This record gives sequence, C-alpha cells and structure tokens, in this order.
Amino acid sequence: MAITLLTPITILPASPSDFYSLALLEGTVFSPEEFSQVAFGPQQLSHGNLCSREKKLASQPREKGSRNVVMKAVINEGEREKIVGCSGWTFALGREGNGGAEEMGEKVVEEVKDGEGKGEEGGGWGTGANVKFCEDVFLMAEKHMMRSTEGKNYAKLNTLVVHPEHQRRGIGKMLMEDGLKEADRLGIQAVLGASKQGLGLYRKYGFTEFETMEINLWEYEGGEGMGTDRHVIMHRPAQNTIN
Repeated sequence: MAITLLTPITILPASPSDFYSLALLEGTVFSPEEFSQVAFGPQQLSHGNLCSREKKLASQPREKGSRNVVMKAVINEGEREKIVGCSGWTFALGREGNGGAEEMGEKVVEEVKDGEGKGEEGGGWGTGANVKFCEDVFLMAEKHMMRSTEGKNYAKLNTLVVHPEHQRRGIGKMLMEDGLKEADRLGIQAVLGASKQGLGLYRKYGFTEFETMEINLWEYEGGEGMGTDRHVIMHRPAQNTIN
C-alpha cells in the first residue's frame, strides 16, 4: 500500500523496470565510502556490475516461506516520476520447526554464497570486487544475523539508501517504517547490518547492537592507507503476534 505524506514523497513497491535505476542509486550513494571502495573496487558503477545488481534485486530467496520486497521513494517532477530512495527487505517465515538456529543459519549463508555466483569473476560480487573482503565481511555478518534470530522467523533489511540531494527529508524514516510495519504485522523480529552512520536511525526504531565487526581496511587489497571501519549487526525483538 502506498504511503503519502504532506511532502511530495511517496513510498511504492518497486517494479522490475526500476531495478537498474535502484542499482545505480545504491552505487552512487555507497561508492564514495572507503568500505565500498575496498569491497567492490573502482568498477562498481560499471554497466555490467549494475546489471548484475539489477538481477539480484529482482531475485527471490530459495528458502520456503521467504520473500524479498523492494520499495522505492518517489517524487513527481511534473509528469515524471523521480526515484529518490529505496529499501530492500527479506521476510523469512515458516522457519520454526525446520531446524536449529545454526542449521538454518548455514542454509541462508550457503544461499548467499550461491547467489553471488561461485566461480564468476569477482566471485559474483561484481567485476573487480575483492572476494576475500566480501566473504570475510558479508558472509560473517550473515552468520551473526542468523545467530541473532535463533532459528525463528525474521525480517532482514538488505539495503536502505536515499539520494544525496534528498537526504534529511525523512525519506529514510519513511522507508524504514514501511518495512517495520510489515514485520510488526507479521509479529516477527528484525535484523540488519549497519554502518556507523546508520546506528542512530536504527536505535530509534528499537534495534540494539548484537555484534560489532571491526574491519581493518588496510589489510585488504585496495585498502592500502585506509583506516578501520565498523559493521554492526543489530537486532530488534518481535513487537506483535500474528492475529
């Protein structure tokens, strides 16, 4: 359902025709960061890498009862719609009784690894990506997130971005609230991996730190001369129960 406020910003489900633009928006926001530069390299905004990300945004998880949802924040400029933000969520349901937390976590991590295309250039993370860095950070983060869920149903925030020219207008909050509203309707917990810049926003919505990953960027190829970054796994308990 669309959410419209007094400001000319609307939250809508993204369609397949939007995914390339969303991939470009995501890359535009993250590419200046040292973390992203080490992870995805100087070619992260190439057409091939954007096409690869487009396909991933359109994909659905294999785990039974799970679904991916991508939302977009838009403003209207005359008769033209402009995308100024997006979010991506995984809602994993039907997990109880299908294995312990460790077993379920390993299944999800293996799916992530398979989804990144074993044997492909850049390990499927994209042409020019630092495979070791991506596996060390993103796969370990996935393990921590799955451990925090204790084998129960969850909602996971995969991405949340707002165009630099439209930040500080409450768009991130609108996208966040849209996903959490669905998580609360389903009565499920929520998890995410946060950069230090996002900690304040996520804490406002009841997320607390579960695990902090200290990453020495200089230890990886492409990170020479860079400093230390943090990737924080955060958890929010279920707020309601399904009616």
